[in-house]
This record gives sequence, C-alpha cells and structure tokens, in this order.
Amino acid sequence: MLIDVNSPLPNESLNAGDPSSSYDSAYLERIFGVVEAFKDYPNTLGFFGGNEVVNDNSSGMIDPPYIRAVTRDLKNYIAKHSTRTIPVGYSAADVRPVLVDTWEYLQCAINGSTSDMSCTDFFGLNSYSWCGPPPAATYQTSGYDTLVADFTNTTVPVFFSEYGCNNIEPRVWDETAALYSSLMTGVFSGGIAYEFTEGSNNYGLVNISANGSATLRLDYDNLQGQLNTLNITTLESANGTATALMPPTCQGSLIDNSSFANTFDLPLIPPGGQDLIDNGISNAPTGKLVLVTQLNVPMAVFGSNGAEVQGLAITPLPNDASNVPNGQNTSGTTGSASGTASAATPSATKSKAFKTSIGSALGLVAVGVFAVRCL
Repeated sequence: MLIDVNSPLPNESLNAGDPSSSYDSAYLERIFGVVEAFKDYPNTLGFFGGNEVVNDNSSGMIDPPYIRAVTRDLKNYIAKHSTRTIPVGYSAADVRPVLVDTWEYLQCAINGSTSDMSCTDFFGLNSYSWCGPPPAATYQTSGYDTLVADFTNTTVPVFFSEYGCNNIEPRVWDETAALYSSLMTGVFSGGIAYEFTEGSNNYGLVNISANGSATLRLDYDNLQGQLNTLNITTLESANGTATALMPPTCQGSLIDNSSFANTFDLPLIPPGGQDLIDNGISNAPTGKLVLVTQLNVPMAVFGSNGAEVQGLAITPLPNDASNVPNGQNTSGTTGSASGTASAATPSATKSKAFKTSIGSALGLVAVGVFAVRCL
C-alpha cells in the first residue's frame, strides 16, 4: 500500500495558495493519525506527504519548503513511533514548467547531510500524456522520452503514481509496455494504474454495483493483457547500484525556473507539533492484521463479456510473497474463469528493495520495483 496522508476535506491538506495557514498542529495530528492507522501493516510500502500541491509558478514559489517540512515531520514521527522505517514521498502533477524543479527541490539534502529528514524518499508523477494506441501516441509523442531524460540523474525512486489517459476508450494501455521496457526501467520504477473502481470520471477498471457485485471493464482486460506480457523476474531484480546513490546537496543552482523556490530555509514545526512527535497522538487509530477465515468471495463478479467469474477466492501467501501477473485471463472468453488471486505464482521480495504490488482478489493492477535511498 502507498497511502496519501492528506484528504480533500477542509483542513486535511496543505492550502497550496497559503500553506502557512494550514500547516498547524491540527493538520499534523490528522496526518500522524493516518500513519498510526497503517504503520503496523507489513504491506505498507510508504506514505505520500503531498499530492499535486505544486501545479504552477505561484505554488512553486511558496509551497516546496512546506512540502519538505511535512516530509520531515512525518519521518520524525515514524522514527519515534514505528518499529520500522517507512518511506515518505511526494506525488507530483505532470506540469512540465515546474516538474523537474519540484523533483530537484525535494530530492536534495540540505547542507549535504545524510541524516536530512526533509528530503523525499521517492517521487511519484501523475502522468496522462500517453493517450491511445499508435499512431495517436508513442514513446516520443507522449513525451516519455523527455521524462526519462529529465530524471536520468535521480537519486530517489521515480515512478508514475497515476497513469492511464482515457481520451480514447477503451484504454489499450500501450504505455504499460513502454513503462516496463528497457527504454524506461533504468530510470522509472513502474507505475500505478488509475483507477480500480469506476466513478464519474470514467477511469475505473471495475464497476461496483449497489448490491456489492462487480463487473470488470474492457479497460481491466486490456491492462491485464499488457501486464501478462511483462518479464516479472527481470523487473523484480533489485538494482544494487541504486542503493549507493547519494542525493545532491541543496543549492539554488539546482533550480532552473526563476519563479520557483530556490532557498532551503524550512518552516519550523508549528506550536504543539513537537509534542505530538514526542508523545504520539491521543487515541491513535492503530490498525492491525486479523485472521481471514472466509476465503471464498461471496459477491458475484462478472467479466467484461457478462459471464460470471467462477471460483474466485483469496489464497493466503507465505510471508514476503505477493501475486504477480501469470498470463491468466481473469474475465475469460467462454463464460467462466478462475480468479487471478487464486492462481498467481507467489514471488519473494528482493532484499534492499521495496516491491509495490497494487492488486486485489480481482486481479493485479500495477507492479513496480524500486530501491529507496534518502532515509
């Protein structure tokens, strides 16, 4: 799981137009509460400290120091109250005039310190620039080649925290093949398909009915087909050299846009914030694992062809294992199919790398591998 500690509700995220007005102890208590709720789950991969806060020149001038401050506060809270290190990162809007400067600002180490808690541990990008199959979109026309060039010198994992343009439907997900090809895997660490449940924006892979039943869409089938072509063994191989990379020292020369923040004086933690870090929040909503005894999925699930998916069940896997694409067609073509989760081959997580596997009993949505450096 990769979890955003913020929400669109009032006072539960930074105010991009006036970050100082929202960066207070009440906000910190909210985001620390999310940490408490998920820190004890072994499949919690990381937390997003912000999502698309910087989206133009004006926000690029005032928000980056606050994003780093939130990262610092989250990492200090995790260090004090979690039994393990959990990475904290940022999810950026694909706004090219401020994108690279946002990454440069967040990944560097203030004063070159290896113990700088404010530098991001990973950098996500919400990218929808690849729209449709060729010739409508290609590696070059989508700008993927530019993104690879822009992030070539990254010292932290970079991945698509959202992808899946729906200007042309059904989506064929050709960008998935490019994302996991040798053209990109030297720089990018995979991506997360947007999104699982269908809503008003028409990005969903699955329709959920009021009675609890689910229907897979053609978008689901097409994405699954793309994932089934991937060489998972190669993708899961940890890059040993990446763990030795050191972030650059923060300095104004890293920033190209004259309208972007280029100093690294961060706001002090607000009154009451340090007490929350030192003593924890009251009545923390701490989550925990529970024993699952009902393994058969009771809700009806239908393939995109209208046939009900048969034998859908949860298969518990050994510790440190996960489901991966295995060439199976969940929706089926003859009126019946077995669930991907019940037949996928488990794969052990490689040491010194975190593997993100976003999926469910209905099937795998995305997979990527990255090594985290700035901890």
